[in-house]
Amino acid sequence: MKKKLFALGAAAVLVFGLASCDNGDSNVIKLEYSGTGSNKEFNESLFEDFKAARKAAGDTHEYQITYVEHGPDLVDSEVQDWVVGPDVFEFASDKITALYEKGALARISGANATFLEENNSELGRDLATFNGEYYAYPYTGDNTYYLQYDKSLISEDQVGSIESIFAVCEEKGLKLGYELETSFWGSAALFTFGADYNMTFDEDGAVHSIEADFNSEKGLKAAKALITIMKSPYWQNAMAAPTPTNGLIGCIAGSWDINTYKEALGDNYACAPMPTITIDDDTQHLGAFLGGKLLGVNPQRAQGNADRLAAAHQLAIFLSSKEAQLKRFDDQGVAPCNIEAAAEERVLASPNVKVLIEQAKFAHPQTAVPAAFWTAPNTLTAGIKENTTTLENLQEAIDTLNNSIKGAK
Repeated sequence: MKKKLFALGAAAVLVFGLASCDNGDSNVIKLEYSGTGSNKEFNESLFEDFKAARKAAGDTHEYQITYVEHGPDLVDSEVQDWVVGPDVFEFASDKITALYEKGALARISGANATFLEENNSELGRDLATFNGEYYAYPYTGDNTYYLQYDKSLISEDQVGSIESIFAVCEEKGLKLGYELETSFWGSAALFTFGADYNMTFDEDGAVHSIEADFNSEKGLKAAKALITIMKSPYWQNAMAAPTPTNGLIGCIAGSWDINTYKEALGDNYACAPMPTITIDDDTQHLGAFLGGKLLGVNPQRAQGNADRLAAAHQLAIFLSSKEAQLKRFDDQGVAPCNIEAAAEERVLASPNVKVLIEQAKFAHPQTAVPAAFWTAPNTLTAGIKENTTTLENLQEAIDTLNNSIKGAK
């Protein structure tokens, strides 16, 4: 019952304030924070805001926050021992199952859960939920990718479909960058025509069953779409800002690269939702994941110290607040999942947020993902690239893919 002990929240402690902390000095609370290396300076500025806010609220404690660098997509594998792991850490939404199984996520209850419930979008709340309970604080709701392109080379009315993009590429001798050989992109393309998976869990959070229909007609159309794109002379397995030096007209690129692409393209930068593709007279937007980044509170590091655990929750709450999310938007261009922050005029005016709103209508929520879903699609795309998977044996290939996904535990 180890995980259930780790799931104890700290709401009662927060209601009555923070008492002394057993960190060698009763007035000092030491915390370790894990975040992206490139955002270290920005995050450390938020730590100073947190300390000032605590002081303004009458908290007399001194907070010492140490920064360690683990990417949100790697923290679950890079942290080997959560007893000495970070108190608060950034993680990508699809990592929630693995982190729960490691006992690295404190359950969020009481006043903390009320804060989360009242301040975040439906997507943010969904991403923070595992097996019916809240286990993280969402702080972005835009972890997706879409078309980012050079509008001096292709117009807005030409970027709506793969077919029209490739036609312009043919005319101008350019290519579209789309990293289908990497599972984060290639796997989501399998959702294009409605094929999907469904996972159920037991009361301890372990995977109970996985159902999938990627070998259905819907999955077959998606696999045909992969062949159509990857066999085009105008496709390139690349993710880079489309500049004259790399021969790209545009790129299916992540929301996290917005500022890099804007800097490279200047006034020629533009963006659009995932283009459509037509297979067997059926036209759909190419599939994409839509997830977010969350803050987990690690109960193992506190080792039963309720004050340290409560302080970790307070830090996570502050870093996921409206004010912090708006500062991230201003600094990095990432879209908030806080309801009030997302409704700010400057946020809604962002072309990237407008694209995100449109793409959210068809993108696949990136929550718990079967383990094999990150490997099985790579086998499919590798076969297409090497010409061992063709239209003639495609059904056999997706039967194998579907069985692999369903067998993941």
